[in-house]
Amino acid sequence: MAEERAQRRLAAILAADVAGYSRLMGEDEEGTLAALKAHLRELIDPKVAEHRGRIVKTTGDGALVEFASVVEAVACAVEIQRAMAERNAAVPAGRRIAFRVGIHVGDIILDGDDIYGDGVNVAARLEGLAEPGGTCVSEDVYRQVRGKLDVAISGGERQALKNIAEPVRVYRIAAPGRAGTAGPRSRALRGRRTVLYAGLALAAIALVAAGIWFGPNLPGGRPTATRPGDPLPIVAVLPFDNQTGDEGQAYLADGITEDVIDGLGRFGTIRLIGRNAVMAYKNRPATQRDVASQFGASYVVQGSVRRAERGLRVAAQMTDARDSTVLWSNRYEGEASDVFQFQDSITREIVGTLAARIANMETVRLGDERRPQHDAYDLALRARAVGHDRSRTANRRFRELIAAAIEKDANFATAHAHMADALHSQTVFGWSEFPADTLRRGEYHARRAIALAPDRADGYRALGRILDALGDRAQAQSELRRAIELNPSDATALAMWGVYEGYNGTLPSAIDALELAHKYDPGLDASFLFYLALDYYLARRHDDALRLAERGIARNPEFAMFQVVAAAAAGQLGRTELAQRHATEVRQRLPHLDLAGLGSRYNDASRAAYLRDGLTRAGLLPASDASGPVR
Repeated sequence: MAEERAQRRLAAILAADVAGYSRLMGEDEEGTLAALKAHLRELIDPKVAEHRGRIVKTTGDGALVEFASVVEAVACAVEIQRAMAERNAAVPAGRRIAFRVGIHVGDIILDGDDIYGDGVNVAARLEGLAEPGGTCVSEDVYRQVRGKLDVAISGGERQALKNIAEPVRVYRIAAPGRAGTAGPRSRALRGRRTVLYAGLALAAIALVAAGIWFGPNLPGGRPTATRPGDPLPIVAVLPFDNQTGDEGQAYLADGITEDVIDGLGRFGTIRLIGRNAVMAYKNRPATQRDVASQFGASYVVQGSVRRAERGLRVAAQMTDARDSTVLWSNRYEGEASDVFQFQDSITREIVGTLAARIANMETVRLGDERRPQHDAYDLALRARAVGHDRSRTANRRFRELIAAAIEKDANFATAHAHMADALHSQTVFGWSEFPADTLRRGEYHARRAIALAPDRADGYRALGRILDALGDRAQAQSELRRAIELNPSDATALAMWGVYEGYNGTLPSAIDALELAHKYDPGLDASFLFYLALDYYLARRHDDALRLAERGIARNPEFAMFQVVAAAAAGQLGRTELAQRHATEVRQRLPHLDLAGLGSRYNDASRAAYLRDGLTRAGLLPASDASGPVR
């Protein structure tokens, strides 16, 4: 007779025990047992039932509980821990019963009323990592509850768990009243920001309101941000210094520090030292060597807030912690009367610029190294250095590197998003024999990226590009809007939004978005520089258009579309010889380009007509093709 197949199901598992149970029992066995039974009867059993859980078993000082819903499991744990803090308020510190909780979601094996399997084992190991009164959850749990519960979650470090094959990324819900729970000042400030922030910034702030910080506090108080061998650069954002001369303004410096940490935390290519760890450096000097030694940081961000003629001035700089070289610095001024709007604006600029510069420097660093073994992240960075839109050869090499990265880690969401971007470029630049098939492959990788990392912007951004190329422009803009909501400092998403604004909106808003994107990341795809030059031309800024197009030609000689803008701009400026020279390049290098059809995507027909007018002046189109309104 065939062996009976084990019954399995997916479940959220909560494991809990009493911290210091042996000591409590040794000091007062009867009192401890009576208090524990009262907590179980009056609090835990009702809460588990309220959240539709099932107590699988109790083990003297602990319990194992199964839930069908991950959100219900975490909500139950949070409510129990908060209620326990209230119940313990009148109890002497040495006699308090405090639970440690671990939660994981995974496959379990049923054996009668009992359960087994890795889902149970991981939850039990996470419980052992929790502080008294605190809760530890796995990455799978965190992804499903983020943004759904009013609770602060921190951490994100990988930890090797006993008898568990693969390291698990651990997130922490602090004990009530401990670090990680917003105080009255913090809550009031965030509430006021929520009223003041508009549009896309509002959605982004809501997504980070949980206060996600990378970097646990390990035994002995030594924080770290990553496991050994993790190639992600580690960044320490030190507390911004309040130099206003008014202690009442200290909250502004603290708020900027917190917002920069939160903003950088949304970029999956960076590891952040936790806010609680860096706050140890508030109001005391720290050398680069101190920070690099304590945190293992690759980069250190510092700043200050002081009075200025216009109100307030914020200065910020980033330093290479390895040799104390200042890599970037800037200062921002704003009106003191609009302090919250000012804080939001400069925080976005700092975050966007830092993320782009760190990515560029890491790309150069890894490109210079010659290591025989590459992991998925290394391969993705090397692909980024190659670029996917510079030439057909570069696009092929980019896809080869990304394919290798996906082979090494099939769940590497960023690699799937990169592959979608590369397949989009392969199609729109005419490097694919079967463009429809290529775009569908791109759509698959973009949707895979979103499924793996629904809180990351790059998957939505890539999907927006693909859907646009497939002709579904309404859905494309929806996906792009989602990308910017998730990360308002994402340079590529901003640049794409600028492109759409050029097609469907106003030229000033298109130019603003593209200029801001290039300020964040000067190394953006050449196509975005082309669109900015084109928008300058359409806005009658012919000198700017010609200057930018010629810069694009110098930096990206294989991207021949810059010649089109340069020819049109030179034609409008009456620089006939220069216009003809660029026109010759267009004919030779883009012999099949439909010049008369350029601009067909603009909702405003006068823009296409004005582009044709410039091409006619450059000699690329006969006068008859320049018909149409030119305003």
